[in-house]
Amino acid sequence: MNLPQAVWVEFRWLTAERHAITSASAPHPCREANLMPPPRLIKRHDQFFKRLLERDGTAGALLRERLPPAVAGRFGPDAPELVAGSFVNRELQEHQTDRLYRARMVDGEIAFIYALIEHKSSPDPNVTLQLLGYMVQIWQWWIRQEGNGGNSRRRRLPPIFPIVVYHSEAEWHIPLDFIGGMDLSVDGALRPHHLNFSYSLADLGRIEDAELSREETLRIGFLILKHGSRDGDLRETLLKLGRHAFALGYDDLVALVRYILAEPNDVEAAIVQEVLKEIIPGQETRIMSIAAEQWKAEGMQIGEVKGKAAGIEAGKADLLLRLLRRRFGSLPESAQARVQCASEDQLNEWAEAVLDASTLDAVFGGRGDN
Repeated sequence: MNLPQAVWVEFRWLTAERHAITSASAPHPCREANLMPPPRLIKRHDQFFKRLLERDGTAGALLRERLPPAVAGRFGPDAPELVAGSFVNRELQEHQTDRLYRARMVDGEIAFIYALIEHKSSPDPNVTLQLLGYMVQIWQWWIRQEGNGGNSRRRRLPPIFPIVVYHSEAEWHIPLDFIGGMDLSVDGALRPHHLNFSYSLADLGRIEDAELSREETLRIGFLILKHGSRDGDLRETLLKLGRHAFALGYDDLVALVRYILAEPNDVEAAIVQEVLKEIIPGQETRIMSIAAEQWKAEGMQIGEVKGKAAGIEAGKADLLLRLLRRRFGSLPESAQARVQCASEDQLNEWAEAVLDASTLDAVFGGRGDN
């Protein structure tokens, strides 16, 4: 069964809106330079996770559902506020992504929630040490920004509640507190005299699909991270995801379709329709139609913001190319394509390197692409 013409027009419009955010109307320089990776459901886990937690209600749901009840119950009714920036070390950014939120407690005091997502195929035994370093950076940032009270009195440090989201297949086996990784197990009397803190863990592989979240967008996002974030045949990945979503309910399957087609990836509507036909024969047209209407309504709300962000990133790429040409003369096509395909973090890194690098290769000599 083919989709009605009106639905195809709707998806063409939505797909054009999506690609306007991630590419120019001219031939894509990454594709011309053969730098584009094979089709993947998630191109970059860090950007996927950030977009997921920027959607309305997702951050609040994550904190309410995955922090200890004694902690979550102390937060006030207001949604947590995203704090811009990242505290992850540059050399670890390929494997970790973070989001920092400011929340007000019921007593009016401020607290921070630090969400870290692990992309590694197995847990990192140094994660508690990394968390400690990030928390110290957050406190230092807070002291510089807000820590000095009136009459030159230093305010007390706000609490930070870390939470780790992990989505790989290997089971998480790292202790959930800092002292658990210390060699103090023989002499328990030393434990009260040593630095310690605990963190919350959302090990998606060990959570039943229906229990991933009560909030639909977060549940579907976690479902994609749990079952569809690894390399493999795209159609088989979509089929597996669709079956898991449909097992949760019809609405979850619709939400999955809307989410996949809204992501900046290479998934085409025709592939999604074929998969739906196999999962729920005869209903694929209805599901696609509902998803298209929901996606259009959502796109009206967020399209302007994303378009502005894309314009800023394109402007950074153009500025960096001008700096490179002024410093090193004409640029090879491969260097131009690399800049035009780069993420915002990479553009910032290379822009800093231009100041000191003696050669063009030295500019690109930092960490590898994520």
